[in-house]
Amino acid sequence: MKSNVHVCWLFWIIGIIVMVESDAGTKWQKQDERKPERLLCYVCNSLYDTRCADPFDPYTLGYVDCNLKDPPRHLNSTLKPILCRKTVQRVDGKTRVVRGCGYIPDRRDDKECVKRSGTHNVQVTYCACKKSFCNGARSLTNPSISLKLGIAALFSFKLLL
Repeated sequence: MKSNVHVCWLFWIIGIIVMVESDAGTKWQKQDERKPERLLCYVCNSLYDTRCADPFDPYTLGYVDCNLKDPPRHLNSTLKPILCRKTVQRVDGKTRVVRGCGYIPDRRDDKECVKRSGTHNVQVTYCACKKSFCNGARSLTNPSISLKLGIAALFSFKLLL
């Protein structure tokens, strides 16, 4: 009987982790669910507006309907926006965050951020995601919530033994 209680608690805790993780990326998109074909992204540059930097407060900065924006001049004018981007640039100790719409897909979209280092003390982290408002997160693929909840679940389960 005691092991059945442990199994129930374990499934309950795993269920909470799944619910929290699945809701974490949709926190800001719920305000415009009636237009699923639209891609809404934050578009800003912390060099010109410090509210764009991390930590980011999406309530103080507006967003853009990427479908209404023309693609950059160097791209084919028929391209449609398919993702939101966040780029963190570090040059000689100074950090700049750029958020915007994206038009060209990559196999790492919605999966992992790309980090690159260059000469002259330059570092760039590039993240792309395919849901509205997803570029408002500090990290678009941060597993820390799941990790912390998983550790808490293990300790809780161990205490029940």
